[in-house]
Amino acid sequence: MTELTGQYADVDGTRVYYETAGDSDERSVVLVHTAGADGRQWRYVAPALADRGYHVIVPDLPGHGKSYPSEWEPHTSIGQHADSVWALTEELGLDQPVVGGCSIGGDVTLAIAVDHAADLTGAVAMEGAGKTRGAQLGRLSHPHAIPGWQDVLEYSVVDSTGPDCPPASRTELAWQHRGAQEVATNDLQGWADFDVLDELHRADCPVMLVRGEADYFIQDDVFSETVEALPDCEPVVLEGVGHYPMMERPDEVTELMDEFIGDR
Repeated sequence: MTELTGQYADVDGTRVYYETAGDSDERSVVLVHTAGADGRQWRYVAPALADRGYHVIVPDLPGHGKSYPSEWEPHTSIGQHADSVWALTEELGLDQPVVGGCSIGGDVTLAIAVDHAADLTGAVAMEGAGKTRGAQLGRLSHPHAIPGWQDVLEYSVVDSTGPDCPPASRTELAWQHRGAQEVATNDLQGWADFDVLDELHRADCPVMLVRGEADYFIQDDVFSETVEALPDCEPVVLEGVGHYPMMERPDEVTELMDEFIGDR
């Protein structure tokens, strides 16, 4: 199976990590991970798509995995994530890519389809919707809400640096040790706030909307209203699958995406 290769790109002043597989002259497919996670969630599907003749790009969203956040502030909205992913496609010079993603990545996919439909071959939104529901968690990222190990880690990192350590290096080190919880909380707040339902008519590229029937994060009405609002939608419901199809059924997801993209 084709191996993934890691690289970095500068996207709007942010050091963004991404992995690639396949021939860059072939159709490009960009895959976006779920909340608080990173591109490793696509490690089964990405190489398999490359083996089928696609050029696959799997970024870590800013603040996730090996990507640093923009100006050390995690994103708080799906729109910010979508802008970053699209900026990466422009930085890499991708022509008419397919964008896909799961959970917040599915929401990111729909946001990109709304704003850039004419520049896409298609979009594959898994476990996302035009309007998603969730608890209001943004307040939990405030240090007064969750004091404890994060603060201890930051204090210990900063206090253990030498007197000549540049302030920028202290900031970078602090992020490396404490960033994950804040990123995940902000992602879930972005999920709770996401609503492009009234704008989905602009997403007039082909869209495959995938839902695991055991996924309680995407309710029947949420899925149905998204299908109805998209001008060119292929709905897919996977029996016995939950919120992570690319991890739960990677072979089936690979087949679905290959068939969908191959028809374009």
